[in-house]
Amino acid sequence: MTNHTGPRAGRWQLGLLYLLVCLIWGTTWYGMKMSVETLPPITAAGLRFLVAFPFLLAVCLATPGVSLLPPPGRRWVVPFIAVVYIAVPYALINYGEQHISSGLAALIFSSVVVFLLLFSVLISRIAVSWTQWAGVVVGLGCLVGIVQLTAGISARGLLAPAAVLLAAVMHALTYAVMARYGGTVHVLTQETLPIGLGAVGLVVLGAFVERPDLGAISGRSLTGVLYLGLVGSVIGFAAYFYLLQHVDAVLVSYVFVLFPVVALFGSALLENATLPALAVVLAVVMLAAFGLTKKATGGGSAATPAPVTPDDGAALDGSALDTIYEHARVAYPGEACGFVHASGRVHEARNMADEMHRKDPARFPRTAATGYVLAPADLMYLEDNLDVDDPVVVLYHSHPNGRAYFSDEDRRNALVDGVPLYPTLTQLVVGIDDTGVREARLFRCVDGDYTELRFLPGPQRRTAEVG
Repeated sequence: MTNHTGPRAGRWQLGLLYLLVCLIWGTTWYGMKMSVETLPPITAAGLRFLVAFPFLLAVCLATPGVSLLPPPGRRWVVPFIAVVYIAVPYALINYGEQHISSGLAALIFSSVVVFLLLFSVLISRIAVSWTQWAGVVVGLGCLVGIVQLTAGISARGLLAPAAVLLAAVMHALTYAVMARYGGTVHVLTQETLPIGLGAVGLVVLGAFVERPDLGAISGRSLTGVLYLGLVGSVIGFAAYFYLLQHVDAVLVSYVFVLFPVVALFGSALLENATLPALAVVLAVVMLAAFGLTKKATGGGSAATPAPVTPDDGAALDGSALDTIYEHARVAYPGEACGFVHASGRVHEARNMADEMHRKDPARFPRTAATGYVLAPADLMYLEDNLDVDDPVVVLYHSHPNGRAYFSDEDRRNALVDGVPLYPTLTQLVVGIDDTGVREARLFRCVDGDYTELRFLPGPQRRTAEVG
């Protein structure tokens, strides 16, 4: 599947944007600290997203092909994200920041990468290497030591760090669930309406539960809310996802390890909240351990796919390959695309690249001759046939240049944060030209990159080999 992006920015511009994301996400923790100085935590969180929502809504409505609502069958995404990713976690973080420094809160929240790994194992059944488990154990051990050194070990002292930690767990759960079940939902759709609903819910709940004194709100708290809404939620959000489109996902994912460093420096300068020397050492070791778990996963959103098994590609034996070759021939000079079930049954999908190109050539510059776009009905078919008795096990597409290879564009569209969008699928690429199918190759993601599993000759070569 092709990735429809415009001209790539220069390296130095992307480098500056990367630093900007680290700076924004690192300083939002102090922004939250400011917002809860005179605002109660639930109300402060609600106002933050109330400020951000109109801007995200405008972007969502102005982006071609993006709907405010997920497709039928995925509408559960809206309340799930609104509650589990927006409302509850940010109220918890704000509560925590009333009692601990912004730097410590950011450091605790960075444990999201560990819980992401654990949830990915539980939800997507993904294998984890011993280096990843070592990173989990060492990182969490250091985090416990840091909390003991800074917040105390009493129940009262642990309440605020525990609130931030629970927020990290909820964010990790959301990432893992969306990576497994929300792959067809555009990221703007995932964020916009849930942020709006979460904002309204938090403000209303805060009005009844906290009864904020509007006259007592300071300028600093309002500045914190505006900074969080406009800079943290809008600019930071846009910059991060722009980087995901233009920079290697593994590199982008290290933002989650780097922003706590920015937050710690900001906390020391702005709050005069320095960590004890031993806590600083533990923080360095902890972030390094968390980075180890992310490096091993290829991006930090999930663990490495299961190792290649001897029967990979077995579904392509028999008539399935002949059906795929015929589909590629009929689709030529466009790209064919579709799925293969474990039984060998082939589902031929519709390539919408030409249709999308005609509607919006600026956003979709590629035609069916250079890429493919799965129709919504076919995406739903794929999602509905991943966990059935005869699941889809292979996604295939053709290259009309006669070469069967897994291109950079294929990688960018098959991976999310360096992790396969559909971990259980292998990818078949068929090379076809005006003389017919030349070859095919089967690929699977192993340790963050797609590796060739099997070479499959074209029909002419297969006939020659049999004769």
